[in-house]
Amino acid sequence: MIKELIHRYAKELNIPAVGIAPWPLPTEARDFLYEEDPCPFTAAHIEDRLHATNLIHPQSAIVCLLPYYKAYEGLCNLSRYTWAKDYHLVMADYLRRFIDKLKETYPDAEYEIHCDTSPLSDRYIAYLAGLGFYGRNNCFINPTWGSYVVIGTIMTSLSIEPDQPDSSSCLGCDACIKACLGQSIGQGTFDYKTCKSYLTQKKGDLTEKEIQIISKSPLLFGCDRCQEVCPHNRGLADTPIPEFQTIEPYLDPAPLESMTNRIFKATYGDRAFSWRGKKILLRNQTCHKIYSFINKTFQFFLQKNCINTLIFTLT
Repeated sequence: MIKELIHRYAKELNIPAVGIAPWPLPTEARDFLYEEDPCPFTAAHIEDRLHATNLIHPQSAIVCLLPYYKAYEGLCNLSRYTWAKDYHLVMADYLRRFIDKLKETYPDAEYEIHCDTSPLSDRYIAYLAGLGFYGRNNCFINPTWGSYVVIGTIMTSLSIEPDQPDSSSCLGCDACIKACLGQSIGQGTFDYKTCKSYLTQKKGDLTEKEIQIISKSPLLFGCDRCQEVCPHNRGLADTPIPEFQTIEPYLDPAPLESMTNRIFKATYGDRAFSWRGKKILLRNQTCHKIYSFINKTFQFFLQKNCINTLIFTLT
C-alpha cells in the first residue's frame, strides 16, 4: 500500500526514479563508508554518516533521482551539473512537494529532507534503494539516466519494505582511469586530492601540479571528463525535469572582476557554482591564463626553431 502510493506520487511529481532504502543502515555500511582520509566536502566522522538524521524514530529512506543531462555542443566552461538552476534548490522543492502528498495520508509521520547538505552518504543510500551502482570513478550510475543524476532523500518514520540493491555493475572498461586529468582514479581507488573537480573548489593557494591539472581543460568549476567517456552515459535521453532544461554552460569571467560579492550572489546565487564565491572562479581562470601563455610561448619558439634559446632564457 505505502510503496504503491510512493511510486504513484513520484509519477505525479515527474520524478523518474524512486526507491526505498532500509534504516538503520546495514552493519556492513561502516566498512563500506569508512575512509581514512575523507574529502573535506564530506562528513569527517563515520558516525555522522551512519546516523545522519535528526528524526526521533527513523524507519525508512525514500530516495529520489533527478536526471540533469541535456545534449549540448558549444562553448562551455562549467561542469554539466551547474548549467541549470542549483540542484539543491530544485531537489528540495520536489521533496517538499513529495512530503506534502505523503502527509495527506500519513499526517502523523516524521519526514526529513536530505540533498547533499547533510552527512548522509547520498550515493550509498541510492545504491541500497536499488537505483544503481558505483562506477570506477566513484560516480553513482543509474541504468537509465547514467551518472548525470542528483540524489535526494526523505528520511521518514514510516516503515516501508526496502528495495534490493541493483545487481548491475560498472563495465570495467577503464575509460575513466585513462581520461582522468589528475590521474585520480585507480583500480578500486580514488584520490580526491588530484581530482580537478575538487581542485576547482578547493580554497587557498594551489601547488604547481594542482594549477596544471586545472588548466588541462577549460572548465572553471568542476570536471566532467570521466563521465564524458563513460559508456554508461552513451545515448542518454535529455532530462525530463523542466528546471534542468534551461541551461547556461558558459560563464563569462570578465564581469566577475568588478562585481561585489553581493552582486555576485544576487546574479548567480541560484547556481551550484556560486557557493564558493567569485574569487575561486577568478583564481581558476588565472590558472588557465598562465598555462595558455606558457603553451603559446613554447609553440612560438618551437615554430621558429629557437627552442634552445627559450631553454637558455629560462635557465
